[in-house]
Amino acid sequence: MDFPSLQALVAPALVAGGAFAAFQAWRRSSEREAVTRERKAASEREALLLEDQALRARLHTAGEALRLRAEALHRILSASTELKAHLPVEAVLANIVRAASACLGYQQVLLSVHDRADGVLVPRAQVGLSDQWPKLEPLRLPSERIAGTAAGADGPAPLASLLPGSTHGEVVSVALVAGEQLVGLLELAGPDGNAVTEDDRVVLELFASQAVNAIRLARAHETTRLGSLRDPLTGVANHGHFQETLYREVTRHERSGERLVLLMVDLDDFKAVNDRYGHPAGDTVLKAVVARLLTSVREMDTVSRYGGEEFTIILPQTDATSGHRVAERLRAAVAASPLQAGLPEPLPLTVSIGLAVYPDDAPSKGGLVECADKALYAAKRTGKNRVVRFTKVPATTEALLTGLS
Repeated sequence: MDFPSLQALVAPALVAGGAFAAFQAWRRSSEREAVTRERKAASEREALLLEDQALRARLHTAGEALRLRAEALHRILSASTELKAHLPVEAVLANIVRAASACLGYQQVLLSVHDRADGVLVPRAQVGLSDQWPKLEPLRLPSERIAGTAAGADGPAPLASLLPGSTHGEVVSVALVAGEQLVGLLELAGPDGNAVTEDDRVVLELFASQAVNAIRLARAHETTRLGSLRDPLTGVANHGHFQETLYREVTRHERSGERLVLLMVDLDDFKAVNDRYGHPAGDTVLKAVVARLLTSVREMDTVSRYGGEEFTIILPQTDATSGHRVAERLRAAVAASPLQAGLPEPLPLTVSIGLAVYPDDAPSKGGLVECADKALYAAKRTGKNRVVRFTKVPATTEALLTGLS
């Protein structure tokens, strides 16, 4: 058989076999593509499922955060009402720390109040810190170390400096600020070390705002309440308010075991001013002396007009050394410069000050007043323009007249 005949015979089979092979190849390719598409679709479905689950988780987390914030805000609203229900300042301070513990869940809370005269923060109220209170109460933190916003504090604050963070968790400090004026510092610590979140900080700042409003309202209420107890000329507490305040402070210091200083202040040679320049000039002098006294005392101190040209100053939580330092500062403030009061010539001013300490010098209100008065008498009789403590009063009349002690 020749080649053309063989080609004619074999060619149809070869063509048929090639078509089948091509079909098989196409079928395998199609199957692979189908598997690939199915796998891709499955991957896309799985990705969509995971994305849906993640979205649901985020929505749940956001919803839970909103729920917790709503609950916190509700607690703050309730606390706000409770804070303002107690108008005396000390009661408000105590209620703020209780509300911070109950509403925000912190186990240790310390509230320090800014003392503008000394420029320090003074611990005034606490929850959960009874054992540490003897160490906390005398602490004084310079207020310039506190940031001027509600965002927090710079450097260790009283509570943060005392409690080890590893034991009590993170200590959170929130400045209490009214405008640009520092009111105090709120410090909070809990039983665990969970970091404070941004949501926690927002809630704390809202609570701090309510605390500031409560303190300012209490102070305004106190000012209004005491309006009838003020000396109409000088604006400081009158004699009746002095007696009421001294009784309250002596009772409080008897419970706490702390010391209290009473200063009796008398304007030297005041009668000569009245006799020479008249009573209107004398009134101007009295107001000027009070203004100088007020610049040198703390917010917690009480300046009163005892009668005539005599004043009293109650210094709570103060020992003899600190009280003497304050008295010298007062004396120097009055004598710092002559008074320009529209008189023919500047008028030099000085005061004599008697100092007595509770309970060292006397265990009662009446006894404390008597001791301070005796010390003032000694200061007047031994040269004026000086501070005399009761224990330094001369024991005999001869010693008093000669200035010996």
